[in-house]
Amino acid sequence: MSSLDGDLGSSEAEVIESLLPKYQAEGFDVYVNPSPAMLPPFMRAYRPNAIALKKGKKIAIEIVGPAAPSDKKIERLQSLFAGHGDWELQVFYASPLASGRNLGVASRQLIDGSIRQVEALLSAGHHQPALVMAWATFEAVGRALLPDQFRRPQTPARLVEVLASDGYVTPDEAQVLRRAIAPRNAVAHGGLDAVVDDELLEQFVAILRILADLLPDAV
Repeated sequence: MSSLDGDLGSSEAEVIESLLPKYQAEGFDVYVNPSPAMLPPFMRAYRPNAIALKKGKKIAIEIVGPAAPSDKKIERLQSLFAGHGDWELQVFYASPLASGRNLGVASRQLIDGSIRQVEALLSAGHHQPALVMAWATFEAVGRALLPDQFRRPQTPARLVEVLASDGYVTPDEAQVLRRAIAPRNAVAHGGLDAVVDDELLEQFVAILRILADLLPDAV
């Protein structure tokens, strides 16, 4: 699976990052900014933002930015894919809120208090709110550790991958966090019956504690 780079804008890149766990869970290999050599002849004049491939299914992923003239562009792309049933075009829209909104760094005191709230929710059996709060706290910790990289709102996948690549999160911890992405997304988007595992939450809290201990008291 490709990492995110190339000429994607910040909001478009965030959308791609949010989609990676979904496609990966469905067994796809995802290639961001694919080279022309990877594309079929009918697509050589068009470069999708990403392609997702697995046996029996090929998807071109197009991210439409908040300021893009989307209607005519999408109509042209739909015409391009007509008659090529082995490929599917999937279009996603980047939110205008995905870029340009910088967030402040939470204090160590606030972060510690937030972790205690997660622990209290877990102890009371409120697993779904505990998971959502854990992710909010994880983003706050990540922003305190890497303020320049996490100035804007982040997707869970990018938080995990950047903190892992910078050595703040071990490979085993990254696996725990990746497992927590799907239930987090389900709950955040209205999946009120989503099952949140006790052990997963406890491991998440332990990771939060480890990361918070890396912060200076003055943060």
